[in-house]
Amino acid sequence: MVSDKSYVRVTEDHSEAWLYLCAPEDEQSYTKSEIIQYLHENQVIAGINESNVAAMCKKRIYEREVKVAMSEKGEEGCNGHYEFFFDNEEKKPTIRKDGSVDYRSMSLIQNVEEGDLLARYHPAMQGKPGRDVLGNSEKPLTFKDLRPLTGKGISNEKNPNEYYATKSGKVEYDGDNKLAIVEVYEIQGDCDLANHGVIEFNGDIVINGNVEAGVVIKAGKSLTIEGGVENVTIIAGGDVCLKRGMQGAGKGSIIAGGDVFTDFIEYATVKAEGNIQTNVILSSHVSAGKTVTLTGKKGLIAGGDVHGMLGINCINAGNMSEIKTLLHAGIQPEISEQRIEIAGQYEAVSKELDEIVSGMAKILRVRQQTGELSEQLEKHLDELKKKKDEVYVKSVKIKKQLDVVEKMVLDAREAKIKISGNIYHGVIIGIDSHELVINRDTSFMEYTSQNGMIVGTVVVI
Repeated sequence: MVSDKSYVRVTEDHSEAWLYLCAPEDEQSYTKSEIIQYLHENQVIAGINESNVAAMCKKRIYEREVKVAMSEKGEEGCNGHYEFFFDNEEKKPTIRKDGSVDYRSMSLIQNVEEGDLLARYHPAMQGKPGRDVLGNSEKPLTFKDLRPLTGKGISNEKNPNEYYATKSGKVEYDGDNKLAIVEVYEIQGDCDLANHGVIEFNGDIVINGNVEAGVVIKAGKSLTIEGGVENVTIIAGGDVCLKRGMQGAGKGSIIAGGDVFTDFIEYATVKAEGNIQTNVILSSHVSAGKTVTLTGKKGLIAGGDVHGMLGINCINAGNMSEIKTLLHAGIQPEISEQRIEIAGQYEAVSKELDEIVSGMAKILRVRQQTGELSEQLEKHLDELKKKKDEVYVKSVKIKKQLDVVEKMVLDAREAKIKISGNIYHGVIIGIDSHELVINRDTSFMEYTSQNGMIVGTVVVI
């Protein structure tokens, strides 16, 4: 029989139990079954470490606490997930060992063949709950399944958890549950005004040659050009990749709804809603809704103006000829004006909505007091309800526009311009509405806006 002076201590969270044994009065050793029975009598019924109990009995471990039980861990589960058999990572150019960037090996298009396995779904697995030392079940986590993939050009008829391509083309995945195979318009050879003056396609376009001056290209999605690009007009709903760059002759232009990747930009106008990455920008007008990054051996911006709302990162800015070069980050004046205008519109429509609701409330109070409304008031109430719905839809639309602009302003607060090489006289640094003229050659600087001033700090390389 276990001594009355012995005790079992259970931690507050019931995850551990400790046993304190006093020597038996008859000077005989305790037995393992005797100790386990004692633990059960003290409500410890799960996670008992029988080896520790046996050791206490055999070695006569008395008058000190020994951990004899721990919570039993359950079996871990997992959420449902998809295994993809194509590269769905963000597209980036390859960095060579010498630091230069290889745009020629980059591809925005990943083609698949009919019958290719695209994805396999692994359903959620619910784990088994554990128990604390008192035998209480721990609340298990709930693991969720994902929605089935949807989209054109795919099928899971053979196996509901496996998705195959039903046609050849470009594979697209939106990161959520839409997987599709889309057609790609591919042109072999060069394009000029004689054979391809205007190229227009609602999807992706791939041109496997050079594009000569005067050609207009409109792609609903991405555009990839393997060769050189002259004075060409490019409009794309998605990313643009020019593997040998653009020599725009002062007239070439790119408007992209996504990112722009190109070996160089010379005498051209480029505007992207996303990022712009290139090796050299010469005497061009360049604007990115996110960042502008100059890579490679030169990483040069010389001449023209370059804007990256979230920042600019280059190696060299300007040149020894002191060519005027404007680098700007943050919010441009037109965005600030747009923000003020949209905020004013939202305030006006909100006031109009309040007045309509107030008018409706007055009429409803009359009905509550009298029990009925005149024909004129009923008609007016119906008109107000209809007007309220129209104004509400308008207010939601304006609020979305305002939220987009507000997010842009918020994101741009951390905008900075980093130049990890030479900065020549003639460079102008702009952040938001402020400018700093570089009046002497310098190097290795990072510029940010602090308390309405542009502050430069030395970059440690």
